[in-house]
Amino acid sequence: MIELKAGNPITQNSTSSLQFSNQFRSDLNRSPPYSIPMEDNIPNLLRQPTPTHSKRASRVDSLNDFQDDILSQILSFLPIKDAFRTTILSKRWVSLCHSRDVHHFNDIQSGVNEIEAWIHFCQMLDAILLSPRAQQHTLKSFHLKCRYDFWQFDYSSINQWVETAIRRHVEDLSLFLLPRVTLTSAIFCCKTLVVLKLTNLLVATLFDCSVHLPLLKTLHLSDVRFDDIEDLKKLISGSPMLEDLKTAYVTSNIGVEVTAGGYSKTLSKLIKANIRLFDVPLRAVSNVQFLTVTGMGKSLPNQEINSYYQGCPVFENLIELRLFWFDNCIHDWYEVVQMLHNCPKLQSLSISKWTGLSTTNEIEDWKYPYTVPECVSSHLTTCKILDYHAIEADFRFVTYILRNARHLQVMEIHYRSTWNSMESPQFLEDLFSYPRISPACNLSFI
Repeated sequence: MIELKAGNPITQNSTSSLQFSNQFRSDLNRSPPYSIPMEDNIPNLLRQPTPTHSKRASRVDSLNDFQDDILSQILSFLPIKDAFRTTILSKRWVSLCHSRDVHHFNDIQSGVNEIEAWIHFCQMLDAILLSPRAQQHTLKSFHLKCRYDFWQFDYSSINQWVETAIRRHVEDLSLFLLPRVTLTSAIFCCKTLVVLKLTNLLVATLFDCSVHLPLLKTLHLSDVRFDDIEDLKKLISGSPMLEDLKTAYVTSNIGVEVTAGGYSKTLSKLIKANIRLFDVPLRAVSNVQFLTVTGMGKSLPNQEINSYYQGCPVFENLIELRLFWFDNCIHDWYEVVQMLHNCPKLQSLSISKWTGLSTTNEIEDWKYPYTVPECVSSHLTTCKILDYHAIEADFRFVTYILRNARHLQVMEIHYRSTWNSMESPQFLEDLFSYPRISPACNLSFI
């Protein structure tokens, strides 16, 4: 096992030490729960010299008077390196440090900017995570963020750390790695995981893996590439308790195009979803109350767009919908109305438009629909348009809401002038005087 070196072991003058001790003794005299000072109030015991050996020994003795749970809480406020430097105080502190149940590592914060520092960083993680003293303790949270490309030399240690966390019954696991590495499939059979956040990773094939995440409530996937699109479906199916799902740029090497209705099972516990269009089938998230969809208006042939929306489910529980149009997208309000028809109880609608679009991306001849979605006429109370363009299509959509939303209370327009040749001041000024069917509606410009 690699020993972590300590600098000056004792770092506080006797007056501060007595204040620190008295504070905690005072807390101990109170009825539980104890009041533990925040990190800024905990004196650093490792840097300032003490004048005599007797005072140093007295300070250690006073700390050792505390119960293990109090000392563990003190250690939890310290950075990981500082916490392990306390092991020079006594053998008891060695055990306390290895019993820490939260480990968050960041290569930049640890000063990793060259290969030698990277080696030391790996050695530190080995010493902390793989120590035999630590294996008997559960691990509540393990976060690893590495943004340097030293992984290319050897990234086998990453999966070793992850597998160790799994064996220690980790509940919260977050991985952010540059460049991409292939993640062990063992992570998808961890019965204790409650939170899983993966960024910039490759997922090995799950063909022979029986995904089983019975306690998982939060799943965030960003820039994650699966071997097969079926593996993503298997991951979703194996997370029956999922409440919070977030995806961004989830891709696969093989597999058919994702469609809105191309998924037979709905996540019945799901409350909140933030997905990029085409990442996951809409049917999988149709039970949500809060939905964010990015990548609306994709610049794809109409056949592909229509194919995706084929079999689009009804969002029976949805009360808040946020839509984002991004670069190189087509601003088609028909797509929005199509979504609204499938959200009968929607109360809040927010639409964000990309400000740097060229005029060719605007639908000029958008017509008022012949029908009004149930949510607009009966439930919608808030509507926000971010980066409203003073063009006819945007004007028509806003007035369509104003004249049909009987319960509308807030219509918020975020306007930013652009170089769009289709813009006209008229499509901004006329909104002030446009009649509103809801007498309680407050129209504001930001």
